[in-house]
Amino acid sequence: MMFASNASAGAWVPSVGHGYLKLWLKWLPGFWYNDGQGNRWDYGAYHELFANAYFEVGLTDSLALWVHAPMVQTFGLEDTRTRVMQWHATPGDPTVGLRLQLARVGRAAFALDASVRAPVARSGVVQTVYSSMGPEHRAVGGLQIGSGATDVTLALSMGYAKNNWYVGGMFGAVYRSNDFDPAGTVQIEAGGRVARDRVGIRGRYTGYLSIPVGRAPRHESPSGIGNGTRYWGLAIEADVRVASRWDLGITLEGGAGPLVRQTGGPVLSLYAATRF
Repeated sequence: MMFASNASAGAWVPSVGHGYLKLWLKWLPGFWYNDGQGNRWDYGAYHELFANAYFEVGLTDSLALWVHAPMVQTFGLEDTRTRVMQWHATPGDPTVGLRLQLARVGRAAFALDASVRAPVARSGVVQTVYSSMGPEHRAVGGLQIGSGATDVTLALSMGYAKNNWYVGGMFGAVYRSNDFDPAGTVQIEAGGRVARDRVGIRGRYTGYLSIPVGRAPRHESPSGIGNGTRYWGLAIEADVRVASRWDLGITLEGGAGPLVRQTGGPVLSLYAATRF
């Protein structure tokens, strides 16, 4: 499983005019679907192929602007009744945010992020999800490729860096329009650079927890896009410095806790990143 990849620079704000750019391709092959009642369904072949970009730049000594742009999101879902694969493509929902440096205490940093994600992708069910369990091919959900909701997130991040390693964490609250359930988010990460600073290694543990207090219907979609999704995930990432300030890397993600209204399956991402 995993959510559409988000890049994050943690609690640090780049200096004025400097920043970070990351481009990546993500592939998720879905293995099963976990619905809102705790049932697990086999449902045929499912694939997500995404192209993403993340950019941030320092505006002042303590303020940065960042943008996460899912440029193209492609979803492939097999109809188990006919064994035909159908594909759906859309631009993703872009997110624009500001990061305010609250404090620097020695090697520790504290920051506050405020962001808005706009509903650009097509909302509503684009294809019915049919189970592959038994001859009746029971309908167990509907694929959504866009939520149709505006998300407003406020998150507090903390980090500590020393020499070539760091640790950090982020805790956030998400307000969602259309009477969708609000959500809490958490991310804990650690990493560093080895081999004379040429190789980077990082690990992240991430959670997205919808709080069931909204009035809107909850969506049963393997994409996890919609209302009512909950998951925990672990990511391991490694990159190699290939040129001045340019890194090429790979990320492997997977479920590391309960999944609700989300497909199971690994996520593989390939990326290029640079600082300027």
